Amino acid sequence: MQMRNWLVSTVLGFSLVGGAGCAPAEEEVPAPEATPTAPTSEQEQQDEERVVTAMAVQTITWADLDRRNPRYVAECTTGFYNHFCSFCASNPIYYSAYTSSGCTSSSDVQHMCLTCDRQVVTYYDPVELSDGDIIEYSVEHGVAGSDVVEFKLESGPDVTWWKQVSIIGGGETWRVWNQDGHSWCDWPSPSTSNCNTNSQWTSIVTDPGTRFVFSKAKGIFATHEDKYTLYGLSERLTGGDRVTFRWTRD
Repeated sequence: MQMRNWLVSTVLGFSLVGGAGCAPAEEEVPAPEATPTAPTSEQEQQDEERVVTAMAVQTITWADLDRRNPRYVAECTTGFYNHFCSFCASNPIYYSAYTSSGCTSSSDVQHMCLTCDRQVVTYYDPVELSDGDIIEYSVEHGVAGSDVVEFKLESGPDVTWWKQVSIIGGGETWRVWNQDGHSWCDWPSPSTSNCNTNSQWTSIVTDPGTRFVFSKAKGIFATHEDKYTLYGLSERLTGGDRVTFRWTRD
């Protein structure tokens, strides 16, 4: 089966909550080892990547990948100016400006606290999986043939160790893996270098027994281990889709 292609990124949502009056930097508000280089030949690379140790593999769901924690940040909307000490001391949004000012108490009228008008912005951060990983995903519709589903693997700029996503089903296993900014995938070609996208027939992807397996290098010897298994692919994917998994923390 021939597989290929690329693209996509994920988006963090945010919402605004009103606020007034800021500090020199954004303030978070309380809630209301390099691995071995890739083998030079394709066959050596593929043979090596198939040696994966099945340790404690956790079954995850799409909901696990969707989970987010809210984070509230007071951000300046104006330039800096002085406030009375009593104002900064009594308002939690500006309290850090009070503690870093020359104010000796909330009743101090000899000094001022430097702040600005602020608004509280809500950011939603992905929740780590059991082994400390963050894997985000996005789905593009209608970008492939209706008889296939494509899957793509990317790693964030701070993730350099070996990572792999495999789709297992219909008696077949197809993979995409990357390491140190390079990527490969399983499909008949003179070279899979720089290939980060693979695919499987839609009828296999939507079968209840088909699953994605996420693997990574672990420990001082960078042992390749299966870490997470994702079933229920038809909950998010249908023919013509491309799902991009982005491994942003390990």
